[in-house]
Parts: sequence; C-alpha cells; structure tokens
Amino acid sequence: MCTELEKDDFGLENSTISEVLTAIQLALNKVPGYLNSDKRNELRVHIKNYINESPVHERGFWEDSILDILLDEKLANPSYKPKVKIGEVRTLLTYNSKVSFSTSLKCLCPENEGVLPDNKVVLRHEVTLNSTNAVNQFIEANNINLPITHPTDRIQYCLEKSVQEIILRCNLNDLGLATALCYYAVRTKLPISENIAVTGGLDSQGEVLKVDSLDGRIETVLRELHFVNKIIIPEGALFNVIIPVNVDIIGVGDLEQAINIVFRK
Repeated sequence: MCTELEKDDFGLENSTISEVLTAIQLALNKVPGYLNSDKRNELRVHIKNYINESPVHERGFWEDSILDILLDEKLANPSYKPKVKIGEVRTLLTYNSKVSFSTSLKCLCPENEGVLPDNKVVLRHEVTLNSTNAVNQFIEANNINLPITHPTDRIQYCLEKSVQEIILRCNLNDLGLATALCYYAVRTKLPISENIAVTGGLDSQGEVLKVDSLDGRIETVLRELHFVNKIIIPEGALFNVIIPVNVDIIGVGDLEQAINIVFRK
C-alpha cells in the first residue's frame, strides 16, 4: 500500500508528511476490515516511519487513527463479538473535512465519574447542552419515572482521542445524536451494543441534523469495524456507498426514533 502511495502519479511528491498520512489513512480504509498478522506488522513498520516525521502534536492522532486499526485485537480478530456498555457509543467524525474516523463517546454523571485518563478529551458544555436538554425533555414528556436529573454543568462527555488539536478541527456539532444517546443510557441504566455506530447532529427540539462527508464515515465503519452491523444516520441523508447485506443503514429524524432503535423499544 505504501509503495503505491509513494508514486508520483498519486500527486504526493511535494506533499507535507501530514498530507501523506491523510492519503495513507484514506487508502487504508479501502482494505478489508482485518489483515493477516504478517501484513499488519509490515504496514505498521512502514507507516510508523511516516508518523515519526509528522508534527509532534499530530503523532498521537495518527497512531490512534492508523496504527490502532492494524493493532486493535477487535479489528485483527474476525471472531470478535461486540459487547454492551452503559453510557458509551461508537460515533463518527471527519477531521479537516478530509479524513473520517470512528471514536468512542462516553457520558460521565456525578455517580460514575472519576479521574479521566490522559487519553480522554472532554467536550465543552456548550457543545453538548442541546443533547442533554433534549433527553431531559423527552424523559419528562414521556413520564419516564427516573431519579432527579443531575445539573447539566456536572455532566461530562469525553472522546477517546487524546490530541485535542485534532478533535477541535472536527465539527463537534455532529456529535449531538451520539451525545444524547449516551446520556439517555446513563439516565435509564440501559446498555448500548458495540455493534452500533451513530452520526448526526441534534437541535434544541430533538430533531436530527445532517452531516457532511457521510460516504467517508460509512466507509470507515465498513472497512475498519467489522463487528458493527448497524449505522444510524440522519433521515434523508444521501450517500453513495455499496452496503453489505449484513449491515443496516438506518435513517432517523428525531431523538425518539433513535432511542427506539438503539434501545429496541
């Protein structure tokens, strides 16, 4: 793969190392979701040389988004079975309008919050406020009997990516739906399966907002996450990707529809 990327006809001759790594990421998305161990090790050594030449503040991102694809046991093992977690969901973002990647989003409330690991990025309160309020309104409107809600400023949402500069070059409004589902899971103590990936924004009324780069996000799941078989996207969003028969693309228009699908009501 890297040999092909180094050819002049790929237009990379005068590119920066970051641009080369972006191209590698895009190319890696085109290979199967898991490779044999020899091929993974060969690619890892080659790609690591590029990463070592990249700007210091970007290296963690490239290691997460490229090397982890090759090293993660879930991705290397086709027999890996997805688990369920409360307050955590797989979501999709696009870096610098070019590179789509997946990351795990987690909600922490006062009773389950602790010391955040160094590799977590906490989202700003204003980014998640719509989602938190939409869930509280949904719970109240549906007369769901739950303990008193926590003050919204004490609820934290965090991503697994460790390089804040990279996260801040993504449109974090695209996390709206995933954020709401995480918070709902924490409030209701209901689990979310790892076989689900979610992308889409959310307005103050609980309506799902469309996102850009949807093709790239779907392809990221299909090529990297063989254990994901359900992708939730904004209703009516257009994409041009061939979907395998074992994967469902489900469009939702509002928070209630998403809750019914994720929690199988």
